[in-house]
Amino acid sequence: MPWLPIYATEQDIQSIFEFLNNEEEIAFIVSDGPGKWIPKKQLQYEGDIRYCIWHVPSGPLPLIRQNDQEDGLIEDPWQGWKEERSGSDPKNPYFGAGHPGIIWLNARAVSKRNPNSIGLSSFEWIGNWYRIIGNAAPEATEKFWKRMGRRVKKGAIRIPRDGAWDGEKPEIWALPDAQIKIKSGIERDNNP
Repeated sequence: MPWLPIYATEQDIQSIFEFLNNEEEIAFIVSDGPGKWIPKKQLQYEGDIRYCIWHVPSGPLPLIRQNDQEDGLIEDPWQGWKEERSGSDPKNPYFGAGHPGIIWLNARAVSKRNPNSIGLSSFEWIGNWYRIIGNAAPEATEKFWKRMGRRVKKGAIRIPRDGAWDGEKPEIWALPDAQIKIKSGIERDNNP
């Protein structure tokens, strides 16, 4: 599954939101009350939480129903909807095991373990994991994922999860403000 791990400060995450808020192809799925959801074209960074991003050209969103009922589609997401079945985390919308039109941003500007450290943020996407059962990602969403990755990596450098910032096995993209802080000695999480 595609995963884009990043070290990002609040300032860096704000710049990610500026980019996402100017993207015509996406909408954020946000709470509209208990078990209710609605897409918003723009959203302000609300702290270290999990953000649901819908790539609108990917098509309709699934409406997951109770176990004895056949799943359907959300008729008009822009009007909002009430979930019939929620996932394990009621703070996030549930679209089943993985919908190829949904990208998740796990914002962790601050470490959960050490408030003086930078957390490990990431973008997650199911991609083509379920292609074999007929649930492939649309080509437009694949292109968006690649374009978003290029934009997020702009000005970033790959660094290791721990040890010296310029050490061996670089794998996490450190965004510009996070780079400055890590190079000055601020610690970073090696796991989300």
